[in-house]
Amino acid sequence: MVEENLPLPHPDEDDELFPLGGGQVVPEVDLKELLRQHGERFLPILAALREQPWKELLASRDIMDSLLSQGIEISERTLRLYLAELAHYGLIDRQGRRGYRLTEPGADIARELTVARRLGSIQAKMEETVCELSFDLKAQSGLVSINAYVIPRELVLALVGEVESVYRAGLAVGSRVLLVGEGDDILGREVPAGHVGLGTMCSISIARLFLARGIPSYPVFGGLLQITAGEPQHFLEMIRYDATTLSPNEVFIRANLTTVGRAATTGTGAITASYREVPVAALPALRQLEKDCATARFPGILLVGRPGQPLLNIPVHEGRVGVVLATGLNPVASLWERDRRVDSRPMVGPAAYESLIPTGDLRARAQSLLAERA
Repeated sequence: MVEENLPLPHPDEDDELFPLGGGQVVPEVDLKELLRQHGERFLPILAALREQPWKELLASRDIMDSLLSQGIEISERTLRLYLAELAHYGLIDRQGRRGYRLTEPGADIARELTVARRLGSIQAKMEETVCELSFDLKAQSGLVSINAYVIPRELVLALVGEVESVYRAGLAVGSRVLLVGEGDDILGREVPAGHVGLGTMCSISIARLFLARGIPSYPVFGGLLQITAGEPQHFLEMIRYDATTLSPNEVFIRANLTTVGRAATTGTGAITASYREVPVAALPALRQLEKDCATARFPGILLVGRPGQPLLNIPVHEGRVGVVLATGLNPVASLWERDRRVDSRPMVGPAAYESLIPTGDLRARAQSLLAERA
């Protein structure tokens, strides 16, 4: 795109660009032809709206920031004109000055036409998120990455025990969770009525600890890991991060392949895990971090391999060591196994570690939230 130095719109001009009544209904074949001709303008915007699903509405400034991160520079005026065109064709919906969202036809079109650019995007997003975090293990403060979900309030107390057992078994990341009530904010989105918001730390928070210790790590795949007698045995399934458009571990959960609850209570079952590789030269630092995490009661590092040796029958690249990490999806996987009304597709983003509570306080916190809204 070429920078267009057009004047900024008058405060009331948006109302002229986005008339009442919404956009027209356009046949799908015509939409595809439109995007074939004007994809250079529209596809980056559709991708920006699709790639931030945890935000119900995206402001024009958020879209502008996303475009800039893609190396695309346009003026605010030009962006508004493009958004108006997309709204005219019924691909996006404008909610006043609150922001924009994809319509159902827009989401379908965006999903189809951005598939090539989304291949490997999971891996890229993981690496980007690591750089946004600031968690300090010793200080027990800073930003961690969390998976956030909403759970129907009537299920909360019945499922608290499931979450607690997963953490007690060391099958999750860290020992703290985020729990907020309806109407509260979780990763920039309001928890809907009749629900509570649950946040669990994900393995990217451990990757941040790697980075802070000068340990480069490369995310290889998400896998379904067999646990027997409380110990990792072998991988049952795996999906490479650089060869998928979906979160591997979400796929395992929604396919009903996990038995995290059973693994937590009996010591035998299938959990989600993340497999990374680090340089052999970083192994001493990695071993020290593993000890420091144990001392700080911050579980998540399940296994560290040996130089050049397969780990759980997974070969490693020359000069590297394999590492198996628990994922923050295991607590919600155990909930999903009990009740399908639990959303297994999380929002992901940074949260202050200080805002999380110890899992030992989870039940009391849940009871307090439910009492407040009773």
